[in-house]
Amino acid sequence: MKSIFKSLDYIAVIKYICYFALFLLFNNIESNVYPYSIALLAVLLFEGASIIATPILFLSAFILTGNVGLLGSGAISAGILLLIACLYKKFNGKIRFEICAYVALSLLGYVFLGDSKSPYDIEKRILVSILTTALSFFCLIGGRTIVEKGLKFKPSFEEYLSVALLLCVCGIGACNLVSPLFWRTVCVLFILLICYLYRTGIGTLVSAVLGISLAIYYRNVSFVSVLLVWAVLAECLMPVSRYVSAISVIVSDYAIQLLFSFYPVYTISLFLSIVCGVAIFCLIPSKPLKTLKERLYSFREKQLVRQTINRNRVMLAGRLYDLSGVFSEMSNAFTTFNKSQPQENQIKQAMKRELLTSACKQCENYERCLEFEENILHGLDKMIDIGFAKGKLSLIDLSREVGAVCLKPNNILYTLNKLLAEHRTRLIDNANVKSGRDLIASEALGVAEILRGLALESGSQLKFHSRVERALSEALFNNGILVSELLIYGEENFLSVSLIVVMKEFSIDCIASVISKTLGRDMSLVERAEISDGKCYLSFSQSAPFEAVFGVARAVKDGSEASGDTHAVTRVGNDCFLVALSDGMGSGKEARNISSTSLSLIESFYKARLNSSLILNTVNKLLAINAEDSFTALDVSVIDLKDCSADFIKYGAPYGFIVGDKGVKIVEGNSLPLGILEELKPSVCHTNLSPDDIIVLVTDGISDVFGSSGDIIDFLRTVPAKNPQTLADALLSRAIELGGGKKADDMTVLAVRVYQRNKARQQSA
Repeated sequence: MKSIFKSLDYIAVIKYICYFALFLLFNNIESNVYPYSIALLAVLLFEGASIIATPILFLSAFILTGNVGLLGSGAISAGILLLIACLYKKFNGKIRFEICAYVALSLLGYVFLGDSKSPYDIEKRILVSILTTALSFFCLIGGRTIVEKGLKFKPSFEEYLSVALLLCVCGIGACNLVSPLFWRTVCVLFILLICYLYRTGIGTLVSAVLGISLAIYYRNVSFVSVLLVWAVLAECLMPVSRYVSAISVIVSDYAIQLLFSFYPVYTISLFLSIVCGVAIFCLIPSKPLKTLKERLYSFREKQLVRQTINRNRVMLAGRLYDLSGVFSEMSNAFTTFNKSQPQENQIKQAMKRELLTSACKQCENYERCLEFEENILHGLDKMIDIGFAKGKLSLIDLSREVGAVCLKPNNILYTLNKLLAEHRTRLIDNANVKSGRDLIASEALGVAEILRGLALESGSQLKFHSRVERALSEALFNNGILVSELLIYGEENFLSVSLIVVMKEFSIDCIASVISKTLGRDMSLVERAEISDGKCYLSFSQSAPFEAVFGVARAVKDGSEASGDTHAVTRVGNDCFLVALSDGMGSGKEARNISSTSLSLIESFYKARLNSSLILNTVNKLLAINAEDSFTALDVSVIDLKDCSADFIKYGAPYGFIVGDKGVKIVEGNSLPLGILEELKPSVCHTNLSPDDIIVLVTDGISDVFGSSGDIIDFLRTVPAKNPQTLADALLSRAIELGGGKKADDMTVLAVRVYQRNKARQQSA
């Protein structure tokens, strides 16, 4: 017995029980039993149902409903349809709309043999046959929609219509076979489930379809409006609570009776039919309902766009890796070229051979000198070594070996000096080429690192968050923000939100506030683009916990037309802040151009995410190979807004300061300015900051007037360190005052205050 139950296919059993129930419902579309279920039988046989069990269930339905007189004509119809279905199966045919012709053919037995209860009512039998034939068409479309498409694909209008018609047929059959009260219970349960599982609007549409069955049964179309009222209240209150939504259906049905006396008598059975549907819905556990809701949403999500994004990211990562390899090879190639330059010994030997060829072989005493070749070659080696050391030879540098033999030493000195001059020229050219190659090699290496980093960043698969998207979409809608599309992607610790707002006027602060509240993290706008009139693209990303504000005060040197000091304040990515102060040597336009060029280069390189050491080395080389005196003092601070820390990089810049609640800290630098030497190491330090600390950078026009760092610290302690602009203005005013009102050099003060975002919001609130 146990083996029988183990081998039993429970899904198939449930499926055929449903088939039998549908046969019963179709037979009871009218108050009397008619063979409308032939339409359902035809569809099941042609769609692969059992050729034995299905006809047996079909005929059993007539017995159960008490119309045994239909067994004969029903058996004939089943036999005809079974034969045609077997032929289709044998030749692998796919049934289409010709099913109507086959159903009409199978109904000929019913038309001519009739029914034992109405043997002479041929007009009614013809009408039933026509309706059954038409019903087979809708059963075929609706059945395929439910079985093949299910909830995974969006049906067409004809498919929606067919499913709705089948639902109405089942409702009418349930009212006739069981009771209209039973169908009311089913309608309540179905409406509440649809309102819970689907978005707003679907429940009201389904309720109208369900109400048609009651309207036809009672011959009163007002039943459609009753179910619409149930659905509207259920949809409105479902976001509040599914239990409140369910109770509202009971209240609304009783309110309709009180206001309009819709029912002749509001009996306890009417009340219980509503309560039973509500009770069943409330007793369903929330977990399986939520799981079902998630699956239904996943069926409707546009996965192609998401998968395309990830696929394109992987392809882009591959291309970036390939490009990174190209630039790495370029860097290696230029480095190899520089290493493959001729060695000094090779150059000396080549110079000696050229000297012998151009000077000695043309001399008429060449044959005589060959007798002393070894001594002469040794003497020439000495002279070439002296020439490399001094750069130029004279008679006193003539070696003893050459002087004792050579009768025309001036020719040798002249030719050798000429070769040394050419060598010096080549050295200068080679040095410039080497410097250029080093520069290109370092830049190629930097680009390779950037591309490699981008490849790693873009190669990771984006994780999408459908559940959070729905919650955010609903929150935005509740706050009056209309969004047509919304996408949340990224890792849990760093999310990005992209959306399209379909409104001409909206508040960015309001949208950012709703997104931050829904996601539970501070989000800020990073991109905005107008798509069309009334449509705007917005992109938000997670904000760093800290932010920075700055103030700058400056004064031009007396008698100078322009300041040689320049400054830059810019974001490097979403969570880094770059502040830089450049002091071109001297004053005026030329000094300003040099310092401005240096800052522009540094700012551009940092935005491109190049390595700090590579950036400063590159800028130093560019300035070093430029015209004379193209050097600048540089003070750079890179502030990390994630962990509230800062890197200080100084090239010939005076000391800087960090002003906070714990006092004033000094940041010293002791390197030469940029552009003086090609190989120059900056003064670099890293420090952690506290919220509300102010970083103060000054040029030498300020530091020289104060005289010492201690004097500046003493003054900074007297200034309220809250507003960076106020502090910068005060420091500049004090410097001018100490200089007796005169400005002997360009003066610039740059102050940056780091503060905590949440704390600032709380204070403003």
